[in-house]
Amino acid sequence: MVAAPEVAQYREDADSTRGHQLHGFAGIVNFSVGVTATAEVDTDSLHRALSGAGYHSVETRSKSDAVFAVATEAWARGGRGTAALANDGEQFAAFIGRLDNAGELASTLGQPLDSDAGALVTGAHRRWREEAPARLLGDFAYAVWDARERTLCLTRDIGGWHALYYLLRADRIVFADSLPVLLALAPETRQLDPQVLADLLIDGLPPADRTIWRDVQAVAPASSVRIGRGSTVSRRYWQLPQTSLRYSRDDDYVDAARALLDEAVRCRLPATGPIGIALSGGLDSAGLAATIAALAPNTVLLGFTGVPAPGAVLPQSPHQYNDETPYVRMLSERIPSLRSIEAWSALDAEDAINEAIIHLAGMPLNNTLNAAWLSPAYEAATQHGVGTVLTGGFGNITLSYDGQSLLPALLDQGALIRFAVEYAALARSDTHRGWDIARAAFASSRRFSHYRRMRRDPTLWPRQRLQRAYLNSEFVESSAWLPYQLDAGAPIPTGGSDHREWHIGRSQRQRHLHGPLQRYWRAEFTPPLADQRLIEFCLSIPLQQYLRNGQTRHLARRVLSDRLPAAIVNNRLRGRQCPEAVQRVIAQAPRYQAELERHAKSPLVRHCLDLAKMRAHLRHIGTATAAEINRVQHLHRALQHARFLDYLAQRGATL
Repeated sequence: MVAAPEVAQYREDADSTRGHQLHGFAGIVNFSVGVTATAEVDTDSLHRALSGAGYHSVETRSKSDAVFAVATEAWARGGRGTAALANDGEQFAAFIGRLDNAGELASTLGQPLDSDAGALVTGAHRRWREEAPARLLGDFAYAVWDARERTLCLTRDIGGWHALYYLLRADRIVFADSLPVLLALAPETRQLDPQVLADLLIDGLPPADRTIWRDVQAVAPASSVRIGRGSTVSRRYWQLPQTSLRYSRDDDYVDAARALLDEAVRCRLPATGPIGIALSGGLDSAGLAATIAALAPNTVLLGFTGVPAPGAVLPQSPHQYNDETPYVRMLSERIPSLRSIEAWSALDAEDAINEAIIHLAGMPLNNTLNAAWLSPAYEAATQHGVGTVLTGGFGNITLSYDGQSLLPALLDQGALIRFAVEYAALARSDTHRGWDIARAAFASSRRFSHYRRMRRDPTLWPRQRLQRAYLNSEFVESSAWLPYQLDAGAPIPTGGSDHREWHIGRSQRQRHLHGPLQRYWRAEFTPPLADQRLIEFCLSIPLQQYLRNGQTRHLARRVLSDRLPAAIVNNRLRGRQCPEAVQRVIAQAPRYQAELERHAKSPLVRHCLDLAKMRAHLRHIGTATAAEINRVQHLHRALQHARFLDYLAQRGATL
């Protein structure tokens, strides 16, 4: 690891300047009138559940028949996230997260400009009732108890950056932003939901509004769940934009995007301490670094970069690179305030993070290899006293979208001449991928074979997903997973006009692990390119803003042209995360085999997983090449699922 001596002071005084910035919350509501005597017992339960989850301090407050608690974990300084409890006499609220339009809300509601988030949320619900969530901008989750109407409203932000779960039993509801905390409050919960468990083991992700526990539900991103005595209603308060935004001048798109980018970064900058950024050589994180430097020129900017381990055998590709270092150093020369810290992880590093996340989240990681590869760089943020780390997540869907769904869209419109002109320009500028681009365009078009075939046979896409998983066929059959998928109308991924919508939906399903990962890395990680205002803008403008005359990511390259070195702006290569993934799995194969046999003693593991298939693939893993990365990652995920199922069995879970 390379650390800049100029920032050593932050590492030395990090412990003495701890700020409460990582938060959790939970609550218990009794709908029956006159059961306030349980408040003392509920308060004690909340303290024990949150303290048992590792939080340093817990604050509780009660009103009528509701007890809410917020918890804080003090590690570093400067985070924008907050936790708040509020009671305005009618509305009782618990809030965690960050409000980006707090000043505007305070003015509209006639509250002091320094009002905390809890007061703003209660005021918003008193003023706008069920329309209140749509008035809030930021990353958050909250609960509001209306004592007069005796209803509880549970809400998550549009990106789902804070999880929120609830369990309803008779006249009593328990909620929390963490599954382990919720299960500690309801220890009798043991029954698994086989359909959701199968979904998790196949896709690595649960549905947005369900959990693997039969009685525990999740609040979906961009949704509110309103719970009264005998009624539960879920309402989505935000939708992807359906209108088109058109400007008269081409430069207007660039100016608007640049202004939105600046505001998205500005509202996430920490109030004190150094600023951290998860740094690569790509447009997204490099653009964020340049924007931070412009907005806060006198503040130390620390870039944390994951790099390959020394001596690693790396895959070679004409359109990808394995090491971000040359681009990061080029950026450091351009931005005087930027100090780069590079780190790599040991080949067996995934054990620690996977075990920790299972206990922190009650769920397994979707991609342990990538998380373990990045982990040393992110842990360095805490070592350097950084409380907030900005990341380039979501950029490929918003600002730096490559625009290649324009090609199938042109085919769908029958604009064949325009398609031919754009494809020819794109193929000339990216000769290595010319045929791949054309094939993807035809496969994604609604007029051509692959998409139409999946539409004619709705079982095709679920069966393709099932084929690459390692599930016991009897478990799949008994769980009724396929009928469940067909009834749910699972969206089909394409490269067409709905390409980004599909990825946004999938991204929302991944965010249940965001909070546990922040706790593991002991810092607040926030992606400005996932800002709601930027998402709405980027999904409303013409696709020609992203792909034109063969130039992909056309919008981002213009927005950042005056902020970044030309070599980064014009770079068409993509960086790999964990490029030595195949080597890591091969090196650990003997250990994986021994671990699999230990987990195979669990009846739940044997019931759910195809152990014979896993053993056969593990025996031959030594012959895998770097080009087989997808197959290796699916096998590695199945091995982590075996560990997770064994964890569930030890907790007493049953199907």
